Formats: sequence, structure tokens, C-alpha cells
Amino acid sequence: MAEVHSIHSLAEFDALKASHKYIVVDFWAEWCPPCKAIAPFYANLAKKHGVPDSLAFAKVDIEEVPEISKAYGITSLPSFLVLQDGEPGGVEVGAAALGGGAVVADGKLNMIRGADPKNLTLLATKLSELAAPKAEEAS
Repeated sequence: MAEVHSIHSLAEFDALKASHKYIVVDFWAEWCPPCKAIAPFYANLAKKHGVPDSLAFAKVDIEEVPEISKAYGITSLPSFLVLQDGEPGGVEVGAAALGGGAVVADGKLNMIRGADPKNLTLLATKLSELAAPKAEEAS
């Protein structure tokens, strides 16, 4: 069972990026009610879908480590960003019906803006399917 990685420094973030192929990053703030509301749901997704050394779920407090949110142009909270090989990269979700907070480019879900359980579940499921074979190859 995977846990959500709380990022407290740029060095921690860089280490996580170096050790996982896929990362879902939750950008949040203490003063943000929707961020607090979605946190338990996000933690359950991490436990269910996280794949050691392949798919990680992280959270970054934008006030504690502002340089990370600024680097990715985060302007609304909560925002959930997909990283692949340490860089922003989406996941193909096919013909799935996405909500209004989904940021899609070239047919790939890159980011979710807002507390959106449906899109988060879709994203976590697709990423865990991609990450699982990578974990099996590493064993």
C-alpha cells in the first residue's frame, strides 16, 4: 500500500521524480476548503493505485514550497498534475467523459483543476495500469 508523499523541499521533489516513472502531484494550501475535502479521497487513491518505484502520489503545499507550483504554472487549487519521467506528461484516457476541470492536450489528460473525484479515479486507474508492468519488469 502506497502513501501520499508530502513534499517539503525542492530536493525531496527532485528525489521523488528521480525514483518514479509516474507521479500525480496534488497542489494544495492549508486555507483551501476543497483541498482539505479531497485529501482523504486522494490518500485512498494512493493506497489503492500506487506502485512502488513506478507510480507515486505526492502533495505540495504551495505556500511551503512555492517554487514548485510556480515552475508548473499552478494558478488554481486544488490542481493535480501528471508527471512522467520527471516532466509534465499526460495519460491517454480514450473516449472517457471528462469533467470541466480536466486539462487535455493531444488526447492526453495532463492536469485536473478542482476537487474532481471522477477524473482523479480515472487518472489513477489509467496510470496504475501503465505503471504495473514497469514494476513487474523491475522485479
